[in-house]
Amino acid sequence: MKSIILRTTFIVLSLSLIVTLFYNFSIPNREVILTIPHGSNGKTITELLYENRLISNKKIFILFSGFTRSTKKFQSGTYKLNQKMDMFKIMDILKKGKVYSIKFTVPEGYTSVQIAELLEQKNLGNKKEFLKIAEKEKLEGYLYPETYFIPYGSAEKEIAAFMVNEFKKNYTPQLAEQAKKLKMSTQAVITLASIIEREAVSSEERALISGIFYNRLKKGWMLESCATIRYALNKYTDKITYKDLRINSPYNTYEHHGLPPGPICNPGMPSIQAALNPANTDLMFFFSNGKGTHEFSKYYKQHLEKQKKHL
Repeated sequence: MKSIILRTTFIVLSLSLIVTLFYNFSIPNREVILTIPHGSNGKTITELLYENRLISNKKIFILFSGFTRSTKKFQSGTYKLNQKMDMFKIMDILKKGKVYSIKFTVPEGYTSVQIAELLEQKNLGNKKEFLKIAEKEKLEGYLYPETYFIPYGSAEKEIAAFMVNEFKKNYTPQLAEQAKKLKMSTQAVITLASIIEREAVSSEERALISGIFYNRLKKGWMLESCATIRYALNKYTDKITYKDLRINSPYNTYEHHGLPPGPICNPGMPSIQAALNPANTDLMFFFSNGKGTHEFSKYYKQHLEKQKKHL
């Protein structure tokens, strides 16, 4: 008797599965973005799948997900599914929590404004909302440049947290120890690194530019970095004028001694390393030669002579 019941159950399940698979071949190949709310039970998830034509038979899905002990393993989140997927593929995706993510790259040296604009362009967030969070939490400098896979529907605060956590992961205790040896706070290191990031065009020059800035700081000279002027003006394409150099801003390193109040962009690891490992040099001046590199000088007279040659 038991064997008859088992055989009958097997036949019914097999026929149901054949019908389901046949249905999957007959429906259109359409992608569906499906959000499963936190705390959803098996019945709710089944209804959502059925409403979006991702399964053809609710009873069969409940039966098989229960039989394979999948129901309790389903995870909340937003998924990118396809109506051509069979129910076993769907169950596997939901069990593994393979949520729909969007690739998003933060380039080295981008400001929080540029990142916010990029997020909005990619339809990942609202520019104003992201900037509100970045300004309130003082995140400039700590939105780590990296390629992220952002879960679809993430809030701006969550996206910012991904970047800050990536910074914390990369700014290791060893780097913090090196900063301590230089008697530099993390804020000072990242601020200097951000200026190096914006000034250095060639990677080979980062440590040298860092060494020059250290020399100027030790002598009590102003940094005189055009990169800080550009940040104060939010002016990244046009040439800097002499009038710009007189802007009333704490970020104007032509008017104020020492480092500016905070980072002027979000530096990558090469610039952070340069800030922590400045070149041992007696150079004090540099300027862009318009060829992708800089001209360096020890004395101001040399600096002026080189500038005249490049006019």
